[in-house]
Amino acid sequence: MRTLFIVNPAAGHGRAGGRWEQVRALAKAVCPEMEIVRTERPGHGRELTRAAVESGVEVVVAVGGDGTLGEAVDGYLAVPSPVRRNSSLATFPAGSGCDFANHMGVPREPEAWVRAFAAGGQRRLDAGRATFRAADGTPRARHFLNVAALGIPGDVAVSVASRGKFLGGTLTYLVEGALAALTAKARRMRLTIDGVEEAPANYHLVAAANTSTFGGGMRLAPQADAEDGLLDLITIADMPRAELLSLMPRAYSGGHVGRPGVTLRRARRIEIHSDEVLPLNVDGDSEGFAPAVFEALPKAIVFRL
Repeated sequence: MRTLFIVNPAAGHGRAGGRWEQVRALAKAVCPEMEIVRTERPGHGRELTRAAVESGVEVVVAVGGDGTLGEAVDGYLAVPSPVRRNSSLATFPAGSGCDFANHMGVPREPEAWVRAFAAGGQRRLDAGRATFRAADGTPRARHFLNVAALGIPGDVAVSVASRGKFLGGTLTYLVEGALAALTAKARRMRLTIDGVEEAPANYHLVAAANTSTFGGGMRLAPQADAEDGLLDLITIADMPRAELLSLMPRAYSGGHVGRPGVTLRRARRIEIHSDEVLPLNVDGDSEGFAPAVFEALPKAIVFRL
């Protein structure tokens, strides 16, 4: 079985390389045809995955965090379905957040991970596609496994891109989220959900979730299911600042759902329009601006777990 391990040495504040060395010898025993390549720049994982799948590699393993895996997903889905039908993705969690791996129960301990990988179990998982406006004004698309969001998460993504994850994944997103909430102003957006246009309203957050967590463990959509063919749409309406801040700690347990001003529903396609400048957060990365479209891609990925 041809297997390519794509290692992001910068993931997890540079700790991914050490984590990889812990699993490398064990992986070699079950993947004698394994190949290893290290990413050298942002976007490199996307290029490597696409080339690997096009060349017939059967399994691409992303070694890193959600960013590394996200690039692999983007590269995988860039290959036409008939070409990628015999290829699958996997991940060895070695980053600072690893929300997708945590949601799916992917083992972090090397021996347990190798045992699970060798068992060869596969599942067809949904992905999401975000279409949006790039910084230069041109349209752009990117796939996601976890969450795409606007509002406070977009502001947080811009801050993290500027300052880095100075406290690690979870703490950095928690601090940046709290700082953003302290000064947040609800933005006016117009949503169209599965073709039904809603009246414009002011929101602090509009998010489409394929899995339950993002931002290093925030359970934004606790019931999200990556195998139901739908995205969980979470909105947080305009509210007094004290109420908004009170939602932050609740969100790490999913306790924000059902609170006044917080709405959860499911959809296949979500369109967001606004006259304001709204940065987009896609799986933790700052990725362009609204207008944006979030779409569910049912059973788009063969994932080895």
